Amino acid sequence: MKKGLLNTLFLFILMGCNFARALESLPVDSVSTQVSAQLTSSPFPGQIYTSTPTIIPFTETPSPTETETAIPTVTLTATLSPDDPRARLGNPTWKETFDKPNQNFYQDDNESIRFIYESGDLVLTAKNPNWTSWSMSYHKPANYYLEATFKVGECSSSDRYGLVFRAPDLTDGYFFGITCDGRFALKVFSQKGELIAWTNHPAINTGSNQVNRVGVLVQNNRYALYTNGKLLQETIDDTFVKEGLFGAYIASSTTTNFTVRVEDIAFWNQ
Repeated sequence: MKKGLLNTLFLFILMGCNFARALESLPVDSVSTQVSAQLTSSPFPGQIYTSTPTIIPFTETPSPTETETAIPTVTLTATLSPDDPRARLGNPTWKETFDKPNQNFYQDDNESIRFIYESGDLVLTAKNPNWTSWSMSYHKPANYYLEATFKVGECSSSDRYGLVFRAPDLTDGYFFGITCDGRFALKVFSQKGELIAWTNHPAINTGSNQVNRVGVLVQNNRYALYTNGKLLQETIDDTFVKEGLFGAYIASSTTTNFTVRVEDIAFWNQ
């Protein structure tokens, strides 16, 4: 009896190993490739998802979206403005500064991406154009303000990066991104088009070697998008209204080895 159980267990382990190898052998140009890993140094693994979807042109005519009146903006200064959520929320509920390796966010280096902890940052590199990758933390807050500080390397035009939030799993969620040339948008990854079409905004620091704080205020089905403490736009959407995963994403449009460094990421429960 015991010998039979041991043989059965060995068979399942062998099947699992073969399945893992099959995932690793998928070609780079496959429609969708998921990679996840258990971090042995942390009881809560970070997770990463990579995909090569057909990139929707930025010139696409946006569908009408429901928006609310934005709070009046103020002149950018070096200090936090009254509109900046971080100025009024105090200490965050949770914050990651990437000082300790192998904590909260997954790392990998393969033919398509390079995600590593380096010098106190989470370094995200998209090695190939038109390749979107993202990494999730294990937290699942409900209503909150989420913000990350990104430092951009060499970039051009539509190279983009930003936040993933309210993700029900590793394959979907809201994607709030900004581009190298100063545009922002909000979309549901699995849906065609954007909830908020790609729009220019002066609050976004443009070009290579810039730093941008990217934040989103999540309240039930209402979302307010911020960059560098300035409100960009608000919208309402009911696609994902429950708690979900969050993380950071990167997508190269034209730049090979497009890289951004996430200096910190934090959320404040609301």
